[in-house]
Amino acid sequence: MESKQKSALFTQKKRKILFALLSISILVGAASAAVFTMYYTANTATVQTPDVRFVAGPDSGGSSYPGATVTVASTHDYANVAFSLFPSVTNTPQPATYYTNLLQITNAGTVGHTIEGITISDLTGAINLGKITVYVYATQTDSPTTGTPIASVDLTSTSDTTSAPISVFSGSQSIAASTTYYIEIVGYASATATADSTISFNIAIQWV
Repeated sequence: MESKQKSALFTQKKRKILFALLSISILVGAASAAVFTMYYTANTATVQTPDVRFVAGPDSGGSSYPGATVTVASTHDYANVAFSLFPSVTNTPQPATYYTNLLQITNAGTVGHTIEGITISDLTGAINLGKITVYVYATQTDSPTTGTPIASVDLTSTSDTTSAPISVFSGSQSIAASTTYYIEIVGYASATATADSTISFNIAIQWV
Protein backbone atom coordinates (compact mmCIF):
# COMPACT_ATOMS: atom_id res chain seq x y z
CA MET A 1 0.00 0.00 0.00
CA GLU A 2 2.80 2.38 0.96
CA SER A 3 4.59 1.54 -2.30
CA LYS A 4 1.53 2.49 -4.34
CA GLN A 5 1.25 5.84 -2.52
CA LYS A 6 4.90 6.65 -3.26
CA SER A 7 4.39 5.70 -6.88
CA ALA A 8 1.35 7.98 -7.16
CA LEU A 9 3.23 10.89 -5.55
CA PHE A 10 6.17 10.39 -7.92
CA THR A 11 3.82 10.40 -10.92
CA GLN A 12 2.16 13.64 -9.73
CA LYS A 13 5.57 15.31 -9.34
CA LYS A 14 6.56 14.25 -12.87
CA ARG A 15 3.33 15.70 -14.23
CA LYS A 16 3.94 19.00 -12.42
CA ILE A 17 7.49 19.19 -13.77
CA LEU A 18 6.35 18.38 -17.30
CA PHE A 19 3.57 20.99 -17.05
CA ALA A 20 6.04 23.64 -15.82
CA LEU A 21 8.49 22.84 -18.63
CA LEU A 22 5.68 22.94 -21.18
CA SER A 23 4.52 26.34 -19.85
CA ILE A 24 8.06 27.77 -20.08
CA SER A 25 8.38 26.44 -23.62
CA ILE A 26 5.11 28.14 -24.62
CA LEU A 27 6.21 31.46 -23.06
CA VAL A 28 9.60 31.33 -24.79
CA GLY A 29 7.90 30.55 -28.09
CA ALA A 30 5.47 33.45 -27.63
CA ALA A 31 8.32 35.85 -26.79
CA SER A 32 10.27 34.74 -29.85
CA ALA A 33 7.21 35.24 -32.02
CA ALA A 34 6.73 38.75 -30.60
CA VAL A 35 10.34 39.69 -31.31
CA PHE A 36 10.05 38.38 -34.86
CA THR A 37 6.86 40.32 -35.47
CA MET A 38 8.44 43.58 -34.29
CA TYR A 39 11.51 42.99 -36.45
CA TYR A 40 9.38 42.28 -39.51
CA THR A 41 7.29 45.42 -38.98
CA ALA A 42 10.39 47.61 -38.73
CA ASN A 43 11.74 46.28 -42.01
CA THR A 44 8.57 46.94 -43.97
CA ALA A 45 8.40 50.65 -43.09
CA THR A 46 8.10 53.03 -46.05
CA VAL A 47 9.50 56.55 -46.47
CA GLN A 48 7.00 59.11 -47.70
CA THR A 49 7.83 61.94 -50.08
CA PRO A 50 8.05 65.18 -48.05
CA ASP A 51 5.33 67.82 -48.34
CA VAL A 52 7.73 70.67 -49.15
CA ARG A 53 10.02 69.84 -52.04
CA PHE A 54 12.10 71.21 -54.89
CA VAL A 55 10.71 70.68 -58.39
CA ALA A 56 12.55 71.54 -61.61
CA GLY A 57 10.81 74.36 -63.46
CA PRO A 58 10.17 74.65 -67.21
CA ASP A 59 13.28 76.82 -67.68
CA SER A 60 15.46 73.81 -66.83
CA GLY A 61 16.44 71.00 -69.13
CA GLY A 62 16.94 73.22 -72.17
CA SER A 63 19.63 72.18 -74.63
CA SER A 64 19.70 75.54 -76.41
CA TYR A 65 22.21 78.25 -75.56
CA PRO A 66 21.94 79.86 -73.13
CA GLY A 67 20.32 77.07 -71.16
CA ALA A 68 20.02 75.52 -67.71
CA THR A 69 19.62 72.15 -66.08
CA VAL A 70 18.29 71.33 -62.62
CA THR A 71 18.92 68.01 -60.87
CA VAL A 72 16.79 67.47 -57.76
CA ALA A 73 18.06 64.99 -55.15
CA SER A 74 15.94 62.01 -54.08
CA THR A 75 15.41 63.71 -50.72
CA HIS A 76 13.75 66.65 -52.56
CA ASP A 77 15.37 69.26 -50.28
CA TYR A 78 18.53 69.69 -52.34
CA ALA A 79 19.24 70.45 -56.00
CA ASN A 80 22.09 71.20 -58.37
CA VAL A 81 21.57 74.13 -60.73
CA ALA A 82 23.81 74.55 -63.79
CA PHE A 83 23.36 77.28 -66.37
CA SER A 84 25.08 79.39 -69.00
CA LEU A 85 24.96 83.15 -69.46
CA PHE A 86 25.17 85.24 -72.62
CA PRO A 87 28.54 87.01 -72.85
CA SER A 88 29.07 89.84 -75.30
CA VAL A 89 32.36 91.17 -76.66
CA THR A 90 30.77 94.44 -77.74
CA ASN A 91 28.23 95.34 -75.05
CA THR A 92 29.22 97.10 -71.83
CA PRO A 93 27.69 96.35 -69.41
CA GLN A 94 27.01 92.74 -70.31
CA PRO A 95 23.45 91.78 -71.34
CA ALA A 96 21.29 90.05 -68.73
CA THR A 97 20.20 86.43 -68.97
CA TYR A 98 16.89 85.59 -67.29
CA TYR A 99 15.75 82.24 -65.87
CA THR A 100 12.41 83.15 -64.34
CA ASN A 101 10.97 79.67 -63.70
CA LEU A 102 14.08 77.62 -63.08
CA LEU A 103 13.32 75.90 -59.78
CA GLN A 104 10.11 75.64 -57.77
CA ILE A 105 9.43 75.13 -54.07
CA THR A 106 6.14 73.26 -53.78
CA ASN A 107 4.07 72.32 -50.75
CA ALA A 108 2.24 69.26 -52.04
CA GLY A 109 0.77 68.45 -48.63
CA THR A 110 -2.60 69.23 -47.10
CA VAL A 111 -1.29 71.46 -44.29
CA GLY A 112 0.87 74.57 -44.19
CA HIS A 113 4.57 74.52 -43.35
CA THR A 114 7.34 77.01 -42.59
CA ILE A 115 10.49 77.58 -44.63
CA GLU A 116 13.35 78.36 -42.25
CA GLY A 117 16.30 78.61 -44.61
CA ILE A 118 17.50 78.45 -48.21
CA THR A 119 21.25 78.23 -48.80
CA ILE A 120 23.64 78.06 -51.75
CA SER A 121 26.91 76.10 -51.71
CA ASP A 122 29.58 74.69 -54.04
CA LEU A 123 29.58 77.56 -56.55
CA THR A 124 31.69 76.58 -59.57
CA GLY A 125 32.63 78.47 -62.72
CA ALA A 126 32.60 81.76 -60.79
CA ILE A 127 35.42 83.07 -62.98
CA ASN A 128 32.83 83.35 -65.78
CA LEU A 129 30.47 85.28 -63.57
CA GLY A 130 29.96 89.01 -63.57
CA LYS A 131 27.03 88.80 -61.18
CA ILE A 132 23.89 86.76 -60.68
CA THR A 133 20.99 87.51 -58.39
CA VAL A 134 19.01 84.57 -57.04
CA TYR A 135 15.43 85.51 -56.12
CA VAL A 136 12.67 83.71 -54.22
CA TYR A 137 9.20 84.79 -55.32
CA ALA A 138 5.74 83.86 -54.09
CA THR A 139 4.40 84.48 -57.60
CA GLN A 140 6.30 83.75 -60.81
CA THR A 141 7.37 86.87 -62.65
CA ASP A 142 9.11 87.52 -65.95
CA SER A 143 10.78 90.61 -64.50
CA PRO A 144 12.26 89.67 -61.13
CA THR A 145 14.41 92.80 -60.92
CA THR A 146 11.32 95.03 -60.61
CA GLY A 147 9.19 92.92 -58.26
CA THR A 148 9.11 92.39 -54.51
CA PRO A 149 10.70 89.02 -53.74
CA ILE A 150 10.51 87.08 -50.50
CA ALA A 151 14.32 87.07 -50.52
CA SER A 152 17.30 87.49 -52.82
CA VAL A 153 21.08 87.24 -52.81
CA ASP A 154 23.85 88.39 -55.17
CA LEU A 155 26.71 86.11 -56.22
CA THR A 156 29.84 87.36 -57.95
CA SER A 157 33.15 85.92 -59.10
CA THR A 158 34.52 86.46 -55.58
CA SER A 159 31.64 84.81 -53.71
CA ASP A 160 33.01 82.18 -51.32
CA THR A 161 30.81 79.12 -50.85
CA THR A 162 33.62 76.78 -49.81
CA SER A 163 34.00 78.11 -46.27
CA ALA A 164 30.26 78.13 -45.58
CA PRO A 165 27.01 78.14 -47.56
CA ILE A 166 25.62 81.53 -48.57
CA SER A 167 22.15 82.28 -47.24
CA VAL A 168 19.42 83.22 -49.68
CA PHE A 169 16.80 83.25 -46.96
CA SER A 170 16.87 82.82 -43.20
CA GLY A 171 13.90 83.30 -40.92
CA SER A 172 10.31 82.12 -41.00
CA GLN A 173 8.31 82.07 -44.23
CA SER A 174 5.02 80.20 -44.29
CA ILE A 175 4.03 78.16 -47.33
CA ALA A 176 0.41 77.07 -47.48
CA ALA A 177 -0.81 73.70 -48.73
CA SER A 178 -0.89 73.37 -52.53
CA THR A 179 1.29 76.46 -52.90
CA THR A 180 4.34 76.99 -55.11
CA TYR A 181 7.19 79.49 -54.72
CA TYR A 182 9.70 80.22 -57.47
CA ILE A 183 13.50 80.44 -57.65
CA GLU A 184 14.43 82.95 -60.38
CA ILE A 185 17.85 84.04 -61.62
CA VAL A 186 19.09 87.11 -63.44
CA GLY A 187 22.73 86.83 -64.45
CA TYR A 188 25.50 88.73 -66.21
CA ALA A 189 28.54 87.02 -67.66
CA SER A 190 32.01 88.32 -67.00
CA ALA A 191 33.72 90.23 -69.80
CA THR A 192 36.12 87.31 -70.30
CA ALA A 193 33.51 84.54 -70.35
CA THR A 194 33.12 82.43 -73.47
CA ALA A 195 29.90 81.26 -75.06
CA ASP A 196 30.23 77.75 -73.61
CA SER A 197 30.95 78.91 -70.06
CA THR A 198 28.87 77.15 -67.39
CA ILE A 199 28.17 78.16 -63.82
CA SER A 200 26.67 75.85 -61.22
CA PHE A 201 25.77 75.73 -57.55
CA ASN A 202 23.91 73.57 -55.07
CA ILE A 203 20.84 74.87 -53.29
CA ALA A 204 19.22 73.45 -50.16
CA ILE A 205 16.04 74.18 -48.24
CA GLN A 206 15.20 73.72 -44.57
CA TRP A 207 11.55 73.62 -43.48
CA VAL A 208 9.27 72.40 -40.72
